[in-house]
Amino acid sequence: MGSAIAALAASQAAAAQDGRAGVTAQPIRFDVAAPLSPSSGTSTVSPSSVPQAMERMRADDTTADLSLGTIYAQGKFGTGSTTSIWSSALGARLRVGDWTLSASLPWMRIRSRSTIFTGIDSTPILVAPDTAPVRRTNQGFGDLTLGASYTIISDSTPLEVQLSGRAKINTATASSRLSSGENDYAAGVDVSYPIGKVTPFAAFSYRFLGDTALYRLRDGPAASAGASYALDSNSFLLASYHYSRAATRLVDDAHELFAGASTRLRGTPLRATGFATVGLSRGAAAASAGLSLSLDLRRRDAR
Repeated sequence: MGSAIAALAASQAAAAQDGRAGVTAQPIRFDVAAPLSPSSGTSTVSPSSVPQAMERMRADDTTADLSLGTIYAQGKFGTGSTTSIWSSALGARLRVGDWTLSASLPWMRIRSRSTIFTGIDSTPILVAPDTAPVRRTNQGFGDLTLGASYTIISDSTPLEVQLSGRAKINTATASSRLSSGENDYAAGVDVSYPIGKVTPFAAFSYRFLGDTALYRLRDGPAASAGASYALDSNSFLLASYHYSRAATRLVDDAHELFAGASTRLRGTPLRATGFATVGLSRGAAAASAGLSLSLDLRRRDAR
């Protein structure tokens, strides 16, 4: 569950020219921390991967920010009992030119009869249903996720393509029962095309999951599509659909809808984001909701 909360890993942007006679505008971007696809190719939206910022900036700007988000999700996930997941994640992002580096570390509390591991971007990976006779509570720090992306911007159109790679490093303790004990990897591409205040986008990623002593996990795709709407230069709305392949044949694939809103707090370097999801399949959480706060570390005048 975890990318975001609203706010959940790569950037999406647009270059434009001012149509006024004789005036050529500098390229501008609509920058969003983490992919515009909040699920980041994992089964549930994460507090470290939901969009955290959207502000106009020159293409050569360097950005750095920290974020703290929390999310609560609940559902049966196709099992015979209810699972509840509370995940909070501390994230950091550094962007220099077209390159973006990111990192996130979650704290998770999972109450379930099923086997669930920390996934990429602090999202949970449901491996096997009803593996315990009663609901157990596992909590603690999960696995660290590191990411890098490169953004390609067209000189002639607003089209933007972002190539990304992420690695989930096994850092959780064995006693927490939150980690598979193996590293996971993902590679993806995000495409966006601003049309006025609306920016449609589509994303695709492929996960490579490390097998455990008990389970052979399936590598597989994830995809999302949606659009964001800029209310002004500091605030936006976002809605999207997400799909991801189940990690094992013991559970169903995930399908869900996402809706979120984000705004910069006037006069501060802080951005607040809120979101909610609704599951469309047995493999997704029935519902989830979360909040996040991000801090822009660049020196800037307060708005």
